[in-house]
Amino acid sequence: VDGAERALLSAASAGIRHVDFHPGIERDGVARVLASQGRSGFFLTTKIRGFNGDASDLVAAATTARRQIKEDLSALGVTSVDMLLLRDSPSCQVMQAQWTVLEDALASGQTRAIGVVNYCERALRCLAETWKVAPAVNYIMLHVGMGPDAHGLRSFGESL
Repeated sequence: VDGAERALLSAASAGIRHVDFHPGIERDGVARVLASQGRSGFFLTTKIRGFNGDASDLVAAATTARRQIKEDLSALGVTSVDMLLLRDSPSCQVMQAQWTVLEDALASGQTRAIGVVNYCERALRCLAETWKVAPAVNYIMLHVGMGPDAHGLRSFGESL
């Protein structure tokens, strides 16, 4: 039993059902728990890895995201997750290409919602240029020490 598996079993026994994991070792631990306890009742959130290839190769960027979704669903033994999150990229076009893949995953029922991780205003504006579906969530760090509107993201999000 690895750390992810042990943590999920402990959380589940305490009634916690939201599972937020990264691809790889964490995903594999989650998969073992789902295999033993079933999918029912868990809210599964995963993140698309950042694209490390040539930023001008948008087909490769989209293919990488599509491949990861397929691998994650297969490894977990499920047909869908509850939320897919996209990490940002220095390239606006890469983010747009990968966001289109997430929109396709939403339309095909591979996920119930799509969102982004730590997007700043510039990255959100980039996505807004081409999105058909706006992110359901911008998963950001926020705490009382950051003030009521850290980085202006809350007010910007409300303005969309």
